[in-house]
Amino acid sequence: MSFEPEPVFDPQAVTPAWIGYVLGREGQCVGCELEAIGTGQVGANYRAHLSWSDDEGPESVVIKFAASDSQSRSTGIQMGTYEREAEFYRMFAPKLEVAVPYAHFVDFVPGTADVVIVMEDLAPRSQGDQIGGCSFDEAALALSQAAKLHSAFWRKKELSELAWVSRRTPEQVEQTIALMDLLQPAFVDRYRSDLTAEALDLSNRFASDASHWFDGLPRPVSLVHGDFRLDNLMFADPDTSILPKLVVVDWQTITHSHGAHDVAYFVGSAFEPKLRRVHEEQLVSNYHEELVGADGTPLLSFDEFWDAYRRFTWSGFVMAVLASMIVGQTDRGDEMFVTMANRHASQVVELEAVEFLNES
Repeated sequence: MSFEPEPVFDPQAVTPAWIGYVLGREGQCVGCELEAIGTGQVGANYRAHLSWSDDEGPESVVIKFAASDSQSRSTGIQMGTYEREAEFYRMFAPKLEVAVPYAHFVDFVPGTADVVIVMEDLAPRSQGDQIGGCSFDEAALALSQAAKLHSAFWRKKELSELAWVSRRTPEQVEQTIALMDLLQPAFVDRYRSDLTAEALDLSNRFASDASHWFDGLPRPVSLVHGDFRLDNLMFADPDTSILPKLVVVDWQTITHSHGAHDVAYFVGSAFEPKLRRVHEEQLVSNYHEELVGADGTPLLSFDEFWDAYRRFTWSGFVMAVLASMIVGQTDRGDEMFVTMANRHASQVVELEAVEFLNES
């Protein structure tokens, strides 16, 4: 008789029997020890160290659950992040050229934080460091993956038909503006002593003129990651033979938007301002060269993309303000959100993106 265990949505409920079942090796897993890994605040990742009766199963897998923090779980439910990631691994991941973890098993109960994704262990790759930043080569590697994602979904009709994909509807824009009005003062109060003068000024400006920025954004044309930054990338040592060298994780925020959304967000948050100034145009140019259709032709001109890129420099700043206030507070989270806000503020000012708040 086939073994069919109760659903598991909590790390404490994981058993060797359940592991064997979800990996298709029923009855053969004889040991499982969980180790918390990663820095996620809406999700919680664990490495499961496994033992097998025949020594032929994987030595480890990674299991992702909803966060244990009640505020973060509530945010995940309300924002639809748990559903989006589960559906991404079910529907899109198996078909993409983008390097994503192989998902052995996905289970999710709509409208709840009951979610579990059992994935391949990407070790010995290591997580990028959002605060420490990265090299030019690492950034180019990341943006190459972004170009593959955006090219694959460029103008795909299905994106407007999937209810679980986040999108910029008038209702969503109105909700975001209302959330900014509500949370921006608290953001400033909490982080005032660590924010640059630019960041403080821009938070006030955006809160006053957010509707103008949203009105001028380019039309959504592709699927974007939505939180494309170093903490959500796994890098292999460049001196090893491990392939792929970079794998993109954390697909909770996939959105129907413009490719510039991910690119501006990544570049603005990955570097201190001095380094960004050195690398920015070359990185964006490299990405644009890879943003091509099936016939190898560019999907839009560089000038058109650069204009969209400048507009989306605001996206990372807005994310830092809002996300910091709606997830559970941690010391690293505080440092990360301040770092992002300050870096993106510098990017907005230097690329003269403040003008997009004043368009009529």
